[in-house]
Amino acid sequence: MISGGMITAFDLGLRASREVKLSAQLEEMSLEEVERVLIHKALARFGGNANRAAEALGLSRSALYRRLQKYGLS
Repeated sequence: MISGGMITAFDLGLRASREVKLSAQLEEMSLEEVERVLIHKALARFGGNANRAAEALGLSRSALYRRLQKYGLS
């Protein structure tokens, strides 16, 4: 019933549920709220390295800094 020898979250249907919940949450958020969350997550993922976070988000470093000020994340 499963592929391979290990049961994964996908095999248990957990991934789909999480994606549905995330999608519902995103639909309730404004574009600015979503952007703020993504910036916060990118900075956390790269240990506060603004250059790497900006690159991952497809922003210039100066554009990231403007958004950090806008959302009070600096």
